[in-house]
Amino acid sequence: MKLYVDKKSKTSLTRQLYDELQNRIDSGILKPNEKLPSVRKLSLQLSISKMTVVKAYELLEKNGFIYKEHGKGTYVKSKNIDFNHNIEVEEIDKNNWKNNIEDYIVRKGYRQRNYFNLKELGCNLAIAGLNERFLPTKTIIDTFIDNYNEKELGKHSPVEGEKSLIDKVCGYLVDKGVEASNQEVLITSGSQLAINVIAQTFIGHGDVVVVGAPTFSGAIDVFKSRGANVIEVPMTPEGLDVNSLLIQCEKYPVKALYTMPTFQNPTGISASLEVRQEILSLADEHNFIIIEDDCWSDLYYEEFKKPLKSLDKNNRVIYIAGFSKTLGPSYKLSAVVADEIFLRKLAIVKSTLDTGAPLINQVMVASYIGSIEHKKHLIWVRDELKQLLMRIKKYLEKISPSYVKVTIPKGGLILWLTLPDTFDCKILYYKAIFEENILFILGENYYSSGKGGNQLRICFTYDEEEKVLQGLGKIIDMIKELHQMIGNGTQIPMT
Repeated sequence: MKLYVDKKSKTSLTRQLYDELQNRIDSGILKPNEKLPSVRKLSLQLSISKMTVVKAYELLEKNGFIYKEHGKGTYVKSKNIDFNHNIEVEEIDKNNWKNNIEDYIVRKGYRQRNYFNLKELGCNLAIAGLNERFLPTKTIIDTFIDNYNEKELGKHSPVEGEKSLIDKVCGYLVDKGVEASNQEVLITSGSQLAINVIAQTFIGHGDVVVVGAPTFSGAIDVFKSRGANVIEVPMTPEGLDVNSLLIQCEKYPVKALYTMPTFQNPTGISASLEVRQEILSLADEHNFIIIEDDCWSDLYYEEFKKPLKSLDKNNRVIYIAGFSKTLGPSYKLSAVVADEIFLRKLAIVKSTLDTGAPLINQVMVASYIGSIEHKKHLIWVRDELKQLLMRIKKYLEKISPSYVKVTIPKGGLILWLTLPDTFDCKILYYKAIFEENILFILGENYYSSGKGGNQLRICFTYDEEEKVLQGLGKIIDMIKELHQMIGNGTQIPMT
């Protein structure tokens, strides 16, 4: 386990060390009862005072992350969650030499996936994707078969991407108000890789990256793995809180802002035009880049909102257009759009991660994207999803108690639920899995700071509608039951 602190950072060394350890403990990298380095060893390793380490350990102990055994050392505290379903809490094997090899993992991304395949799910409300009935798979395959060139498929794809797909992407972007040349588009194997390429190009240890609170957990994981100082600013119904962003810009030397201004994951919120313009203005004033993640803007139910990139006059925005949400995850393709100077650097870094996205996937998507069939399909799927959302909204209004706040999006695939501050969604989560075979995503995954314990994200488009409605009904029933126990002052066991 390799830890870092930045002595030039405005964040105290104690807080930095606390965050480094808390992230590893909270996401399961550091296992229950695993021994932590001694105060002396950690102070020597990081070249900081022993008192700094002592204070960080005291804070971790106070918040229930670690415990001390007199004369023996400091250990990770077990959360004592006994699932009692043929699952045991994984503990560190101290005798296995592999566990003693230092690693550089900061946060265990998507840690809930450990439970995805425990048994056949009754209802999957976790995966943010479309049910197969909403995907144009057959049309894409048929179009590809009618037009593919066997000789061309025997070649390697360029690192930047297949030219035919880049050409189609440039045309596709025009409808979004984004003008880009072939030299300003990079094809990647999905948006997660795109974020990784951007981070490896521009983000280093100690750099300040601002994100919304909450935001896409995959991005948080990438920035933390780069050693960035991830600063959260709250979300409002109008988008990112620009006043809070301004405060952070005046407090820290912000290097980048990561944002999803359209149907944000996980809240579903879309930023107003005023917020988008203010974000661009702050980027110019405080000299930071903007990473705009856009995977759901095609799935609008009311009105299309142009991306930040379409308003970007000074090329501050590095724009990621994702295609997996509308075409299907099996193609795993996204496009990065950036100024030519930025793109050359991104391509260099991408070449160290892969030598090009799968060519057959690119050719298949190129044969479909931007076509009349593609545009017709998007019109159809938007209407289908809107009607589905209205039915689910009506059902939730009928069964939900007043203390359950549901954010209904104007596009995209997800619902964001906020419960009273005293509610612990972890209990609901394990209860839902092991009693009802229902899976959703805990809200705490979408915060760098560990907040979100009373929130959860639900996707309403991946499973069959009947299953979704049944699953939501059971979740609401469990929420009512647990809330009543809390109101009665009953201690809710985690076993």
